[in-house]
Amino acid sequence: MGVELRHLEAFLAAAEEGSISRAARLLRVTQPALSRTLSQLEQQVGATLLRRSAKGVELTAEGMAFRRKATQAVDAFTEAVSSPFDAPRPLRVGHAWAALGRFTTGLIRRWPVEHPEYRLQLRQVDDLYVKLDEAAIDIAVVRGQRPGPRYRHALLYRENRLVAAPAQHELADRLSVTLGDLARYDLVVNTASGTTDHLWDESQRPTVKVEVATVDDWLSNIAAGAGLGITPDPSSQLYQRPEIVYLPLRDAPPVAVYLAWPPSSAHPALRDFLSIVKELVHQ
Repeated sequence: MGVELRHLEAFLAAAEEGSISRAARLLRVTQPALSRTLSQLEQQVGATLLRRSAKGVELTAEGMAFRRKATQAVDAFTEAVSSPFDAPRPLRVGHAWAALGRFTTGLIRRWPVEHPEYRLQLRQVDDLYVKLDEAAIDIAVVRGQRPGPRYRHALLYRENRLVAAPAQHELADRLSVTLGDLARYDLVVNTASGTTDHLWDESQRPTVKVEVATVDDWLSNIAAGAGLGITPDPSSQLYQRPEIVYLPLRDAPPVAVYLAWPPSSAHPALRDFLSIVKELVHQ
């Protein structure tokens, strides 16, 4: 017996739900039946794809790689048997925050005019490269370090850095600040999407007092006076709060903004998306 569509659907449901029982309810099968289907799949591919525990299931390294292939296979099958009147799969663009910054509005306005057949989905996700590997998104907007050799990429533009400070902070009235000005203050760092690494020598580096994993937590800690934040300039438009001020950080290197996608990305609108974004940036 080879791998069938039901095996792939069972695996993808379990991976998405993180639970055999929830995946079984989603697929309307019994839990033992789903477990047997997953065991059959693992025997066929010769690898353990899911790690079971009392908390549920999580993907192994082999499972993460297989998820991308399974998603592509199911998508291809669905497209092959779908009615020609069914809507094509949307182009899914992942970003940690801010999407394409000041170019986002132009993209949203232009895309449906030039490509009404493909809906554009902007998805805010925490781990962009994991989602690319899982084929949960087709392309990602990445800020900071250049994507690794496993991904194709295009450098779009660079964003200046700002300091986010509580409105009552002693630096709040400054027209701008420098990295040296910040050395004696505490920092609030977003570990999921932050871009503050390697700005200081070790001897001058401020203390990281709070680490968070979301933009909302980052803003809340800064507003409460837990420390200062450093961020690219779209934050001053996207995350305005009366208790936070943004100050230009005049001697810090700008943040590079890339598009990154795996070589296996095969969405038919991907090439046109790259062209439109590059045109928007260059204009």
